[in-house]
Amino acid sequence: MTAAAILIPLVAAIVAWRLPRRVAAVVALVGTIATFLVATFLAGAPALEIAWLPALGIGFRLDPAGVSSVLILAASLTMIPTVLVAGRHVGERDAPAFLALLLVMQASLNGLFLASDLVLTYVFWEATLIPSLLMLGLFGGDRRRGAVTKYLIYAVSGSFLMLASILALRPLSGAESYAFADLLPATRALDPVTQAWLFAGFAAAFAVKLPLFPLHSWLIDFHRQNHPSGVADVAGTLYKVGGFGFFAWAIPLLPAGAQAFQPWLLTLAAVTAVWGGLAATQQKDLKSLMAYMSLSHMGLVGIGVFSLTAAGMNGAMILLAAQMLSTGGLFLLSGMLHRRRDTFELDAFGGVAKSAPALAAVTLLVLFAAIGVPGLSNFPGEFMSLMGGYAASPWLISFAALGSVVAAGVYGVNTYQRLYQGRAREGTRDLNGLEVLVIAPILAGILWLGLAPAPQIARIDAATVVALELEVDTTGETTGQTPAGAAERLANDQEAIPAPDLALGGEP
Repeated sequence: MTAAAILIPLVAAIVAWRLPRRVAAVVALVGTIATFLVATFLAGAPALEIAWLPALGIGFRLDPAGVSSVLILAASLTMIPTVLVAGRHVGERDAPAFLALLLVMQASLNGLFLASDLVLTYVFWEATLIPSLLMLGLFGGDRRRGAVTKYLIYAVSGSFLMLASILALRPLSGAESYAFADLLPATRALDPVTQAWLFAGFAAAFAVKLPLFPLHSWLIDFHRQNHPSGVADVAGTLYKVGGFGFFAWAIPLLPAGAQAFQPWLLTLAAVTAVWGGLAATQQKDLKSLMAYMSLSHMGLVGIGVFSLTAAGMNGAMILLAAQMLSTGGLFLLSGMLHRRRDTFELDAFGGVAKSAPALAAVTLLVLFAAIGVPGLSNFPGEFMSLMGGYAASPWLISFAALGSVVAAGVYGVNTYQRLYQGRAREGTRDLNGLEVLVIAPILAGILWLGLAPAPQIARIDAATVVALELEVDTTGETTGQTPAGAAERLANDQEAIPAPDLALGGEP
């Protein structure tokens, strides 16, 4: 069951690659639906371990416990409408290759979320880069070459430093292998200075893929130049995994390093949240607006992660899952609007609600989710991230909350008014049957995470316990529960861990 989350989309990609468009679209859709069905059972699936390079302490280790199952479920749900759009609205000759790249991206992301071996995590981390680069480079806009170059420079530079930390981690700590359970007690016993240096290497890669200001400029060009259908943008939205990297690896393994860098990272996250929101209010085209809006969301994810509190870290991960649906949905809606007007310029629209009321209503609901309206997907994560951040730095997070929330209200209302209100320039067709099928899973996911977040937060909390409940003193002696015991608790008894007091929705 665990390996199926990787194998199903990978096999579907191989099969779809050489088929005619219509057949490839059916294969891809069946593959994504099957992956989603597998994802619904991942939370109770067993871990998998296969010998790979035993002499080097490297194994093919997958563990669906905790946050992994939540993120895979949200990403798999988002991929279903994404594949539907790609199969219909990417060119006849390009569609099979595009669909194959999407499925390879999904398989690599699922592997990244499931990996419990650090070297295997790095393999999947790099593997996800390839399909995202190819989708941009082969099917992007007129200026895609510059966007690819910038994206590649940022990604490879950060990944090189991450690799250096990975290679140094086991020899310095004396861990038996690169498995998370083996690394956890060994790396926590390292002295604080060593932890800080190793943490810096991880942070270089994770900050780029979060992304944090000022390492965010690749993101804007990435979205501006991607395929106008919005499909590649959705894949890019799923690929904002820097927050997951900090949460799942850097902070649990190197807590002293996390404490040393916390003031700086928390400040950068707050600046990212405010800067992204303010920049979004000034954009004149839909793609740029959503790129900066997504950046602001990632700043909020960073605030939660770097708060180093249970509420903040739980909120950050549920927000990461929620924005897959809300931001992904907005990019798919932007593709629908582009097909109607052949442009992303906001001034080319206006009054669309008069002739396309269903499209306007759906866009308004997804926009509400994106700006954090209570009862919809983003609100629980945003609220908990800010609460956790406030506990860590009240004044800084008060500034971030005020700036990002006000900016979200401004760009949310302004976007809807410029697209759908005012004088109608021309008639616009409303949603057709296929578009209803495309948007239905997005709306279901938005309501699911907005109205019933507690079970997912409880799963995430199983990993948060490992990151925050263990303390190691400067002599290397553990206090409280042992790291090995916590790792075993995460793997075998995650359902018994209660949701934190700040989890919305009460008892799971």
